[in-house]
Amino acid sequence: MIRRPGHSVNASVARQSGGLPAVTGLDLELAVANVARWGGDTGLFGASLAAGLAAGSRVRETAAVQELAAVAAWRAGVIGLRKDALRAASSCLDAGLADAVGATLGMPGADVAGFVEGQRTDRFFWPAWQRLGRAYLIARIGGFAGLGGPWLAHPGDVIAAGEGRWLVEVGEELWEVDADLFGHSVSQAADDPASTGDPVGTAGVRVVSVPTSYLLEVVREAA
Repeated sequence: MIRRPGHSVNASVARQSGGLPAVTGLDLELAVANVARWGGDTGLFGASLAAGLAAGSRVRETAAVQELAAVAAWRAGVIGLRKDALRAASSCLDAGLADAVGATLGMPGADVAGFVEGQRTDRFFWPAWQRLGRAYLIARIGGFAGLGGPWLAHPGDVIAAGEGRWLVEVGEELWEVDADLFGHSVSQAADDPASTGDPVGTAGVRVVSVPTSYLLEVVREAA
């Protein structure tokens, strides 16, 4: 079995197979195109947004629809929208739309406030994993270029570069990995490891280079 990059939180999540119905206040065609361009999963975006709109009978205003779309795009793996999505989720909570946000994220509406608060200090926080009491896999990242991944060489040493960020030595190149619960980005790094100082990594989370794979594994250690 060939392992692929992906996030554990999506292991049993359904994707949208058909098109979304027209939504007042949102250019769906543009939204889907942007999610794809930013590296997100368009099928997951569609399913998340559809669930949120169905659960939020009060989602009628253009602003609320757009807020849910931002949350859905982040849920679909667009890590660059993380801050906007957390702000949008808080705004929806203030507007009494907890159930809509919960459905978009894939959790009960009652858990949304705690999730948003937890995400402010731990970008890998997921309520269902809080009390597992064991180490678990958060994500697999990277992969061999011949199978659609970024790397021609096996990833080597991994250096913490900040909250949810790591520098990875791949052959003679240095790559930067930025990850959170839902998504990640991989790009060639411009910085030399020596110039990063001694940044604080994510507590309890490490990135592992597996000898038998071109994928990196993001793992949360047992509490």
